[in-house]
Formats: sequence, structure tokens, C-alpha cells
Amino acid sequence: MFEEEYLKLTKQEQESFAVTINHLLTHSFIVRDSFDNKEKIFKINPLYRFCERRFDLINEYLYIIGYQIDKDIILGVISLSNVYSENRIKIDREASLLLYVLRLIYESEKNESAQTTSAVYITTPTLIKTMLEFSVPYQGKRLSGRSLAKSLRLLANRNIISKISGSYDEGNVTFYILPSIMYAIDNNKIQAMAEAIEKINLETRKVDLSKFEGGEN
Repeated sequence: MFEEEYLKLTKQEQESFAVTINHLLTHSFIVRDSFDNKEKIFKINPLYRFCERRFDLINEYLYIIGYQIDKDIILGVISLSNVYSENRIKIDREASLLLYVLRLIYESEKNESAQTTSAVYITTPTLIKTMLEFSVPYQGKRLSGRSLAKSLRLLANRNIISKISGSYDEGNVTFYILPSIMYAIDNNKIQAMAEAIEKINLETRKVDLSKFEGGEN
């Protein structure tokens, strides 16, 4: 069935098929609204459109090798998952915390703003300010744009954020949080991270208070 349908594709469509498969396996997500840095506008991602048209065929091929794709037509996200849960990426503590904060920012902005795009614009100074406001325990490092660089690169490579301008190494990046962030981490883990951060901050406040009281005695 797959072979018959695939052979019906034109040469150009077969090339688009290969590009789409490779993109999904490498980046995990295809987002509909893609920011064009040259024209400074959002455009429809041609890979997303192709995947829409050939969704069943692409999904059939991927299922053969143990993957499947899902499509969110409201957010405009096509996400890849492994049938055997083998394609999960283990990320370090800093990247996990960053992902958590970006998810909070995304949800907050989408609920409060009337912007038409599914992405949310942000700068590194705003990100750092938000992390401090949420008392995110970024232990062992001075919280700065440069200290976030490695994690931001990782998320950009996975189509979770899209850089607009600036340099990761300089720590002055502006970027869009893409709607794929809603699929990058599940709600149960978000809740678990929120509880863990609250616990750490509560224990820190207790230690600080204890030191203060001890000093007064």
C-alpha cells in the first residue's frame, strides 16, 4: 500500500517527502508559521503544508520504523513521537528549568494577548527577569544571557524556539517561543517541576530565616 502510493508521487514530491522525513527525525517538530528573517514576517512553512497534504502517507512510512506523527491544526504543530518511547531526549537541569519557564511565559502571553501569530516574542533580558521573578533555582551559575546560551541552542535545534537576532555567545538573543513548546514537555512534568521549585524555594527561605534569627540572638 505504501509503495503504491509513494510511486504515485512526482519526483519533486518524493524529494519533499525525503526532506520532511529527515526534518522530523532530526528536529521532532514542524511548525506551520515560520519567521522569515529577511522579510521580517511570518510565512507558511512549506514542509508543514506538504506534511498536511501527505499526512497519511508520511505517517504510514514512519510507523513502519516505529514512529508516528500528530497534527494540531489550531496551534499549527506537527509532532513526532516514537511508538516505543525511544526518541526521548534527556536534557540537563538548566535546559529543563529554561523549558519550564518558557512554557509558563508562552501560556501566559497567549492567554493575555490578542496577537494573531501562534508564536510569542521574547528577549533574553525578559527571560532572565521572569526566571528571577519565579525564583527559578539556577544553581551553580550566574544567571545571564550567556549562561542560557547552550540551552537556547538546544531548544532552537528542536524547533521549540526560533532565533530572530543577536548572538547566543553574546547573550543578547531575541527569539520567538514556538507553539511546539506545548508538546515538548507534558503537563504532569510541568506540575512536578513547579512543585519541586516551590519546595526548593521554601527550604531556602527557611534557611535564610534561620540565619537571620540566629544572628539576632
